Amino acid sequence: MTVMVDQKTIFAERLKRIQTGKQFEHVDVIGHSTQKRYNKIFGKKNQKPKRTFADKMMVLIAFLCGMSSVLVGRVAYFHLAKLEGLPPAFYDLGNRGMVLFAFVLALILIVVFHLSNRSRVQALLVGCVVMHYGEAAVASNAPEFWSHLFSADYAATMAEQGRDYRLTPAG
Repeated sequence: MTVMVDQKTIFAERLKRIQTGKQFEHVDVIGHSTQKRYNKIFGKKNQKPKRTFADKMMVLIAFLCGMSSVLVGRVAYFHLAKLEGLPPAFYDLGNRGMVLFAFVLALILIVVFHLSNRSRVQALLVGCVVMHYGEAAVASNAPEFWSHLFSADYAATMAEQGRDYRLTPAG
């Protein structure tokens, strides 16, 4: 037995409900307002952006830039402190002189390599801290390289401080 559906009557009833403000949307049919609400909560704009390969490489570059800025800052201050004729306040800077050089170089690298977003700046700062506190370990594992950059006395002092961090093939 076939049930006859009067589509004109059903459509007229639906129009009446819409006009009175009692709009009914079927569960399996998504209306415009439902879709709009869904997009507002879970839409494309609200999703966390995916990190591309280039972004991941830039974070690595930022980390290496942080390490190199501390190293170059230390080398620059070390060699400039040997020069005579500079103001006496320059020689009194000590470790702060290296930090000043490293800070200026890090700012220059931020501008040159566009490292100004949050994750890149964090990677740069972590690189700076790692190189600042890991200098003794690097000097201990590569004393001949360190003596080329700095004086032999300074390289020996740093290698002695990092003797506990020496890498050996045995582990």
